[in-house]
This record gives sequence, C-alpha cells and structure tokens, in this order.
Amino acid sequence: MDFFNRLEKIDGAVNRGYARWGKWLGAGLLLFILGWGGWLVWASVWGPPTGPVTLIIHSEIDRPILGFSVNGIAGANSSAHDKENPYASGSGKSTCCGSISGKTAEVVWTVDYTLAQYQAGTRTEIHKIIMPLPERKWEENYLHVYFLPADKVRLWWGTGFIHPKVEDLPNAQEQMSEQES
Repeated sequence: MDFFNRLEKIDGAVNRGYARWGKWLGAGLLLFILGWGGWLVWASVWGPPTGPVTLIIHSEIDRPILGFSVNGIAGANSSAHDKENPYASGSGKSTCCGSISGKTAEVVWTVDYTLAQYQAGTRTEIHKIIMPLPERKWEENYLHVYFLPADKVRLWWGTGFIHPKVEDLPNAQEQMSEQES
C-alpha cells in the first residue's frame, strides 16, 4: 500500500504543476508551432530555391573523366569526347540527389586516360577549381557541368536534361583558384 500512497502523491504534484504551468506550456508549444509554420510559409513563397539537385556531366575533352564533385556532391563519370563521331556528344550521365548552395562551387574531377594515351605516357590527374556558382532560380533543379579543354569548367542551371551547346553558354566569370594535379 505504501507504493500506491507514493504514486498518489506524485500524481497530485503533477496535477498541481499542470494547473500552475499548463497555460505556459500550451502557449510555448503554440508559439513554437506558429513560428515553424511562419518560417515554412516564408521559405516556400519568398525564400531562395533549395532542395535536391541532379548533376549532369558534359565532357568536351579527349580524356575520360572518372568522376567529379561539386561542393562535395558526387557526379557521374564520362568517356573521352571523340570529335570524329558526331553522336559521341550530347546529354551526359546524371546523378541525383544532393543539395548544392552558396556563392562558390568547388569542382574536383579526376581525369583518366585511354589506352593510346597511356602508351604515350599520360597518367591519371586530379584537378580542383573554385569558381562562382551561377544564381539558381525556382524550378532549376539540374546543374549541368561542362568540362572543356585546357581544364576549364562551366556551370549552368536548367529545368531539365535539355541544355545549351557549349558555344551558347552565358559568358561565365573567370575561375578563381589553382588546380591540383
């Protein structure tokens, strides 16, 4: 019986606490829910675009790319670009999903070699460039990454797999960092 007497005392103390502090607990919970709901409305109506991004690789270089990443989000690989084959270019491979945001993009890619390049003495290289990340607009969930000769990289946001040719890309700002080999 001693156990039940103690249980009744604890129950009475909890009920007195609710009677005293219940309004404050309810008000605090309501304030939290309203604050979260207000932030959710702001983010979905006026906030910047966020969410998952699909990375699409486009290679214009004569060496295979083993893989790349933009701000730590991994992308696909690509075969060597063959200028003699008109069907060798086009939309590249894609990977999904990661969140890419910020003002700058750190692009790291690994360039491999073909058999003929290996026999000529070419070896695997790792490159790194820090460059401005283009402004993302609503519904632009595809980041197209163009690898061009002379270790140049261009980034372009799109609403799907359709993309401009390299010549039609907006003039990108200069790349800001060193490369690592």
